[in-house]
Amino acid sequence: MTDRPAYDIPDTATPGVRAVLRAVRKGRGEDVPRLLAPLADAERRTCLPVLKAWRRSVRDSWEPEHLAVRTALFYAGAGCSTGTADAAQWIASPDLRWGDRDAALVVSVVAHRGPQWLAKVVHRLAERRTVAEEEYPLLSLLARAAGCELPATDGVVLGWEQSIGGWGRSIEDDLREDPWLTTMVPRLFEVPGTGADFQYSRPDDAGWPHALARLAGEGLLDRAMLLDGCLSRLPREPRAGTVRGFLALLTALDPTRDEHAARLLTWVRMLPDAHPQAVARAQQVLAVLDEAGRVDDEHLVEASLAALVRPEKKIVRTQLTLLDKAIKRDRSRADVLLPVTAEAFGQEEHSLQERALALAVRHSRYADPAVLAGLAADSGRLALDLRRRAADAFGDAVPGQAPAESGDAPLPPAPEPERLAPPPPTAAELAEDVAALLRGNGSPAQEERALNALVVHARADADGLRAALEPVAARHRERVPYVNASDALWFVVHTAVYGLPPRNPDYIRSLVEGHQCQHQATGAIRFLRADEVAVRLHRDPPPGLLATPTWSTGTIDPADLAARIADYERSGAEPGPVDLRQALLRLDRDVPPEAHTAAGRLTSPAGRRLADWLASGGLPDPALTRAAEPLRLRSPRPGVLVRTAALPGHAAWPEPFRSLLAEHDPVGSPCRCHGGGECSAEALAILPQHREVVAGRMLVSVAIHAEYDRLDEHAPVLPALAESGGPAGPATHLVMAYGLGARRPESQAHAVDAILTLAARGQLDTQRLGEDVGELTVLRRLKTQRYVKVLREVSRGGAHALVWSLLSASLPVLLRGAPPSGLSAVITLAADCAELSAAKGPELPCITELASRPGSSQLVKQARRIRDTVTAP
Repeated sequence: MTDRPAYDIPDTATPGVRAVLRAVRKGRGEDVPRLLAPLADAERRTCLPVLKAWRRSVRDSWEPEHLAVRTALFYAGAGCSTGTADAAQWIASPDLRWGDRDAALVVSVVAHRGPQWLAKVVHRLAERRTVAEEEYPLLSLLARAAGCELPATDGVVLGWEQSIGGWGRSIEDDLREDPWLTTMVPRLFEVPGTGADFQYSRPDDAGWPHALARLAGEGLLDRAMLLDGCLSRLPREPRAGTVRGFLALLTALDPTRDEHAARLLTWVRMLPDAHPQAVARAQQVLAVLDEAGRVDDEHLVEASLAALVRPEKKIVRTQLTLLDKAIKRDRSRADVLLPVTAEAFGQEEHSLQERALALAVRHSRYADPAVLAGLAADSGRLALDLRRRAADAFGDAVPGQAPAESGDAPLPPAPEPERLAPPPPTAAELAEDVAALLRGNGSPAQEERALNALVVHARADADGLRAALEPVAARHRERVPYVNASDALWFVVHTAVYGLPPRNPDYIRSLVEGHQCQHQATGAIRFLRADEVAVRLHRDPPPGLLATPTWSTGTIDPADLAARIADYERSGAEPGPVDLRQALLRLDRDVPPEAHTAAGRLTSPAGRRLADWLASGGLPDPALTRAAEPLRLRSPRPGVLVRTAALPGHAAWPEPFRSLLAEHDPVGSPCRCHGGGECSAEALAILPQHREVVAGRMLVSVAIHAEYDRLDEHAPVLPALAESGGPAGPATHLVMAYGLGARRPESQAHAVDAILTLAARGQLDTQRLGEDVGELTVLRRLKTQRYVKVLREVSRGGAHALVWSLLSASLPVLLRGAPPSGLSAVITLAADCAELSAAKGPELPCITELASRPGSSQLVKQARRIRDTVTAP
């Protein structure tokens, strides 16, 4: 129980004031109007300071007795506010508008103010959208007491709409008796958020559409206003439920053919951008009017140009049917309407292209030769098999049957790794680079370059470095100074300027040795490295950092590392253990002979370790195995993951390197935190020549995020994964397959860039990627419409053979059991790419079997296209 606030009544209060305050203190709100009535304005004003103090005391209390006090405060404060602004402010206060309050009591405490005063309060409250909506009953009573019109602001209209109807009352009866009927109804078509309830009805109440239509029939409402209001709202309403409501009102009004014809242009202008349900109604109206001869060619052409480029297949089919019937009724319209059908030639859906071409061919004999020539020219947007049909229909008018985009275009070159620049020559330039990196503008390699530069400048002039970094550090003082695995640069900068923060050995030990899951090893390594660099920078800065990458991918040239260790030997500096281990893991696989020679001349323990490392061939590649997840609580729709075997010699490494190189089995031994590897370029930079090890840990998180449709969070790492070194095996290809299911266009672009990069480097296994895509689709981890959109963009870029190779590998998996949703789009794209790349080769048994089935479904038609293409001589 919350302590009751101290409600002190001033000793100077008059008896009348004291009686009001006692009633408030006891929570007797129903007594407040009676006790306020005899008080003069001067006495009422003396109550306000006390009421405001008490209001603050109960603002955050939800005890029942305090709620009663709050309600009494609401009545008393409204009645004691002598100014209209003060009264409106008190009534609008959010902390007082909670509780069971009676609007009639509020009116009773202010009714004596007079109509002009009350009208001003009404207008002030009406301008506050939320208050007007929630307090509509009070505003309505105040307006009636003032004898003024209720302002039809957005909030008032929303509140009025919600007040109509209810249990025991019909909407029609409420509207018939409402004094604001003719003021509010026109605003229902203008205020955002209204109309959502128009779609509902009850057994005892036919709902808004029926009520408004009845009142219009009786002359209480203007029928033309209702029709025009619906047609003004439908083109700009995005919500399906509200669209259904206004369409229901149109149905209830049952417009005549003359009324539709008078608004023909409005119906036509609805087709480009309106909600599909509104467009469907517009097409119905246009069909009726055109059949009656009341749609001229200009308007039908305008409507068709808009409808035939929309993505909804049903809208396109309906419009083609409308055009077909229009030409059948009047053959003379063929020259005007047939060119419009060519707009559907650009649709991605093969069936829509086929339907449009069939319409054009069917009526071509009524068309002028110039129209046929135009159709022939537009047929270049059709699929190859349809272009051949167009050539047969239009004869010599077809300028050329070879598609302009057929044949594979060269793949864009793979991005070449860039050699990192040397450290900035001055501390001031370094400070500028650091400021940009702390704002998030930079790559992991650029951050490593900055870490190395901090060490170099600290060794040369620690005071100068501190002075240059102080303004940068001051802008980030609110950030936690102790190292975070994802904020290593800031920790080192903080150390350079302010010295080492208080150290917590237990925390460091728990992170390094007691981390819960193996995938956290990447973060722990980054933590240790930042901590080691910060300590060395503060106490004995070395000549530079051994693990600074040579290239933008994070890779180190073995000759560069040999030269750095030689510098250490000449200066007598000792390498940091973490720095040296990280440097070894970043070494390039290609070791030139001169690097072996340079390493062989080194005499320090670090130098001998480098020479032995190079002589042994460096870090070997682990064995990897794909495995489907079992059904678990966290994976009701299992995905596919990769097991990584332990690397030889991993036990000789200290933690957390040991965990990084140890066996990782997310299927048999799933991590306890139900997360996954860090999906970041920073994690890849730890093993830039062994991406499969990192990708295998990433997959856990990628699969979970794909399940919950949050894959876009990890999409930016895909290009970095494609640019990393080492074999691109099952883990990399699975990450790419999951990436194809990203939701946003910018995330899909990351997947396209990554796949094209792997292909350009000769590392893309389209057979493996296609099978992965097929399996994840069957497991419902990928949505076909998303990756079809991505692959169609790749095909449009000229990589038809690549997409065909990928999809031809996925089709046997997709057709193995019950066809997944969207299979028609997949097989259509496969047929397009097979034709565009002139694919040849052995038949796919699953396609041959599908093509041999009777019928003319899209699946069978597209299977026949593929079969005919790959078996053609």
